Amino acid sequence: MRAFIAVDAASNRLAGLQQEILSVSGWKAAVKPVEAQNFHFTLLFLGEINPQQAESIKTSLSELKFEPFSIKYQEIGAFPKPDFARVVWVGVDPEGGRKLVALAQQIISLLRPFGFAPDKPFSPHLTLFRAKRGPISLGSLASRFHGIDLGSDFISEVHLKKSDLSLSGPTYSNIYTVRAVTV
Repeated sequence: MRAFIAVDAASNRLAGLQQEILSVSGWKAAVKPVEAQNFHFTLLFLGEINPQQAESIKTSLSELKFEPFSIKYQEIGAFPKPDFARVVWVGVDPEGGRKLVALAQQIISLLRPFGFAPDKPFSPHLTLFRAKRGPISLGSLASRFHGIDLGSDFISEVHLKKSDLSLSGPTYSNIYTVRAVTV
């Protein structure tokens, strides 16, 4: 199965943000919006794993300890760069970003003995759109949404997810969940 470790995003504001961006960008035919039920932060992509690996990962994740925390959405950006975007994302506030990074690092430490490591450093972002055919340009969108309240979320669970790909897009299923502990 194709798997990854993630925290879900539940903010109702994100779907509205997608609509706002589509209404001012002219991208309707050029991008595929991420479906609201698929909003998440990938903390560590695992790739193809077998059932035995999944059990080892669950055992390691059961040792994960973190307190719940809030994040605020701010800043619109793009990968690989704003004028040549294949992915358009929303970022998070510095404090929320530090907590997401710390959570990702803790997960990486737990799973590194099994050979799982990121191919690049974790960057706290949530994908809103993917370019369909070719790169797009953010133009003035980043400045248009700068300094505006883009919503918030409360992070209290980490999931081992599997991804089933189909022609209509991915379907994500939680196969193991770790809940935050309140101290």
